Amino acid sequence: MNRRNALEGIDPAVASILGDAAKRQRVRRLPRDEQARARREAARERVMLDIPEEIQGAIAEIAQREGMTISGVVTLLLADGILRYRRSPGFNHRLKRPSRSPRVDWAIAGDAVASILSGKIPLTDEDEKTTGGAEGRVRWLNGVP
Repeated sequence: MNRRNALEGIDPAVASILGDAAKRQRVRRLPRDEQARARREAARERVMLDIPEEIQGAIAEIAQREGMTISGVVTLLLADGILRYRRSPGFNHRLKRPSRSPRVDWAIAGDAVASILSGKIPLTDEDEKTTGGAEGRVRWLNGVP
């Protein structure tokens, strides 16, 4: 019986504690220089997201142009988006459609990403007023004043 099978059927909280203990044990067996690296890696927060290919491509392009990692570009873009959302809460209603999921009320409309990237629809109504609309934002992202 392998370790994964041994944890099946155990309370998830207990399995989590046992799994964490096993990870710490494996780190202790590593050489000292690798232990520090393994602890830094374990402390990192990782998130898995479903992102449309057109967004992935745009992010990769920006990362290349700026000489940054994709993670760094995503962090900066998200920080900017969060700041703008806090200034003007609520997404443009044209970007949302009713969700079929019982977990959430709204989903992204099918053409929302393309509409934002092309400058056809601003993310929020306030964006249109403060940035010259979505077209102004697209010009800014492309480096055009």
